[in-house]
Amino acid sequence: MIRRFNSMTEGMSPQTKNAFRIHLIGLPATILTASIYLITAFQYGSWQLYAWSADIWVLALAVLAGIFLIRQGRVANAVWLLLITLQITFLVAVALIDDTGLTIGISITILVAIIAGQTLSSRQAVWAIILGTISGIIAVLIELFSLFQRHPQPPLIRLYLPGILIAVTLLFGYVTIQQFRHYLLRTKLIIIFIAIALGSIGAVAFLSSATLQASLTDGIGAQLSTLANSKASEIGQALDRDVDILKTLSYNQLVQDLSAASNEQGPLAKLEIDQLDIKWQKASASNNTADPLVSAVIANRLGDEFRQFQEDFPQHIEVFLTNQQGINVAATNITSDYYQADEEWWQVAYQKGLYIGQPEYDESIDSIAIIIAARVNVPETESPIGVLRTTITLAALTDSLASGLFGQTGHTDIYLPNGQEIQLEVGEDGTYRTELVDAELDIDKLTQSNQKYQEIAHNNIPTLASQALVTTVPGDVDEDATAISNLNWRVVVLQDQSEAFQAVELQTRNLILLAIAISIAVTFAAISMAQVISAPISRLNSVANKIASGELSVQAQIESGDEIGTLAASFNKMTAQINELIGTLEDRVAERTADLEKSRLLSEKRAQELQSISEISRTISTEQRMEILLPLVTRLVSERFDFYHVGIFFVDNSRQFAVLQAANSEGGKRMIERGHRLEMGVGIVGNVAAAGKPRIALDVGSDAVFFNNPDLPETRSEMALPLNVRGQTIGVLDVQSTRSGAFTESDASTLGILADQVAIALDNARLFGQAQESLNELQKLYRQYQSQEWSEFIRQATQIGYYQTMTGGTPLTVPVMTDEIKKALGRGEVVVLDGSNEKSQPVIAVPVKLRGQTLGVLNINAPKRDRKWSQDEINLVQAISDRLALALDNARLLQESQRRAAKEQKIGEVTAKIGASINMRNVLQTAVEELGRALPGSEVVIQFQASQEN
Repeated sequence: MIRRFNSMTEGMSPQTKNAFRIHLIGLPATILTASIYLITAFQYGSWQLYAWSADIWVLALAVLAGIFLIRQGRVANAVWLLLITLQITFLVAVALIDDTGLTIGISITILVAIIAGQTLSSRQAVWAIILGTISGIIAVLIELFSLFQRHPQPPLIRLYLPGILIAVTLLFGYVTIQQFRHYLLRTKLIIIFIAIALGSIGAVAFLSSATLQASLTDGIGAQLSTLANSKASEIGQALDRDVDILKTLSYNQLVQDLSAASNEQGPLAKLEIDQLDIKWQKASASNNTADPLVSAVIANRLGDEFRQFQEDFPQHIEVFLTNQQGINVAATNITSDYYQADEEWWQVAYQKGLYIGQPEYDESIDSIAIIIAARVNVPETESPIGVLRTTITLAALTDSLASGLFGQTGHTDIYLPNGQEIQLEVGEDGTYRTELVDAELDIDKLTQSNQKYQEIAHNNIPTLASQALVTTVPGDVDEDATAISNLNWRVVVLQDQSEAFQAVELQTRNLILLAIAISIAVTFAAISMAQVISAPISRLNSVANKIASGELSVQAQIESGDEIGTLAASFNKMTAQINELIGTLEDRVAERTADLEKSRLLSEKRAQELQSISEISRTISTEQRMEILLPLVTRLVSERFDFYHVGIFFVDNSRQFAVLQAANSEGGKRMIERGHRLEMGVGIVGNVAAAGKPRIALDVGSDAVFFNNPDLPETRSEMALPLNVRGQTIGVLDVQSTRSGAFTESDASTLGILADQVAIALDNARLFGQAQESLNELQKLYRQYQSQEWSEFIRQATQIGYYQTMTGGTPLTVPVMTDEIKKALGRGEVVVLDGSNEKSQPVIAVPVKLRGQTLGVLNINAPKRDRKWSQDEINLVQAISDRLALALDNARLLQESQRRAAKEQKIGEVTAKIGASINMRNVLQTAVEELGRALPGSEVVIQFQASQEN
């Protein structure tokens, strides 16, 4: 990708490359952003979100058009198109979506500053930055004072926009840091002042806003929590009152008497109960209150009492009593069944004393109702004698929920454990009523938090919510309170965040306006202060430029006594010193040039020496014969380094003398003929051989050495280098020159590399020679052994060859010796005779050779006398001869192995039999007998040697 971009931008200016890069990055970024907003619009179905997505798609088209303009060379047009479209689309977004002005305003300012600074000229960049700053301020003002109906910011966008702001801020910081060293001093001062001031203002504003928002939010949350707990307690106490009323009714004397009288009649059989229940259900279906069974329950005195109870407490829409068997005793109206003991409410009430059911919609009364059943007990003994049930309408909750309305959006709902909720609805006549609907919130998520309130999305609107469990007076743990708590009703108080946080938004708006005003003032103050500080430095810079152009007479004006005035004085002093030094500058330049030239020559010399060492090392590394290697080294070193004499000394095995082995000069060769050697530790060569360190001898200076060697009369300087291998000195490389003081320590270091390479080559040649001698000796011994083995094998063989014709073959018992066979055996080479006439016999005689030793001859006669052997036939016969030699040797080895195995087996058998006897006589007799069997026809005698004492 980078390579492709470089090829596309080849030949472009830096600003054009930056513009092209920004557009290439902006195209996928705008398409991704527009796609995210479009998906969000599909989720919420808001026209503002659709318009926002279309707004960003327009920006993407502007980026695409800018790419084409840049390719046409119209860079400024492309950049201004991008900047203007960017600002317009962002401002439209602020007008459409709530709570985006501050984030987008800061993003506009930073993005415009980055793009303009990287792509436009200085003048155009200033105007673009000013325009971007104005657009940023307008975005904030739209956020603060907008009168349009704007869509609340979705949660996804609430996370996405700050992420863009952080990324843009980091990018701006990175670009500023990267380009900071290229800015003018005035610009640097402005940036530093504004950054410090805005950072401080932003930190104070942020902390103040955060503290105030946290305080107000906690207060709002506490109010919501208080209201939720209050309503939960109010509803719980209302239920508790109805329970108390029902329990009080259960102790009515008429209820007690009628229940006891019904139980005294004795229990009914199951079949009789089923028949009466069927009869009751038929009468209930036809609403036949005249039926004797129904009339006996409804038209009795207790039924009249219950109906009077309904008039006093109208929320009780149905009241009836059953005996302890579950049969209806008295009722306000016809119930659905005559037998109630199979119902859950009856069983729970009879066993536990109280049952409170979950709310259900009752079509008969077009309202929400709940069932409450209480066990009827004898006051003195508390023994159960029946169950009293009532059905209560929850219309009474309407007033409680209505009083839970507050503000424009605040309301209170009751969430049930079955996934439904009771909410307040406004009728067409303006009255309130309760409705049972599916729950809009997941109450489990609300109850999992220990916070007083939570921020949630209710109907896709950011909302504050607080919940409380419906119960009676806190701390009450009696039977009624436990039953009400076990209903698990939750009172949930909700209010839109936009309404709840109006005070916070007002304070935030004031802080933002104050921060903008202070920022503008700080910006102008920073520009003015930067101008005051940088103006003297700019004038000093002008003076410095004049001095640099050659006007050494110019003087800096000392305007103050601070550091800038001191700097001006230093400038003047520096100018004077320059005038003084300019006279001697040429001499110094000449000296420096000479030093550089000398260094260059030394560097070239060392490079040439290293090159020569490399070439010599490559040459000598390919030679492994010592007799050729030694004179080759002396000759190459002398030729490449122009030395008068080069000699190689080897340390003898006793390490007492260094013996001259090779030399290039005539005098050196005469010294070799005389067996020239030097004692270890004596003379320059002897000292180097003993110490293993290089040494230089000169005939001038304080280290003067007198050279008096008649074989080398022209020597004026000498250097000896040790030949070290694996930490041991094996010899010395001695070089001599006709120039006085020809060698330096640098030469010793350079040629030391050559000496190490020579030592390695000599040691490798010595090791190769030793290895070659050892190999030759082993091969000679092996051939001797092989010859002995084959001679013994042939001596013991019953047949010495094989003769094969077209009609058959026979073993040879007598050697066949022809001239061709004799030649092949004697020379060890192939003998080929072609047929030239009817008298000559075409023959191929190929020696059968194994590892250089001739074992026999493969002799082939052609059937026709005019036969001429081809090279392929000769090669085939030679190949067969080689395979035959290997096969014969393998057969011999196998036969020898079998013979030895048989011998070892026989020895083992004899040894086993001898070892089986423990008597001396039996041991001797067994040994003689077994040896006789192993060596048939031999006489075996075992005789003990008499001791010398006897």
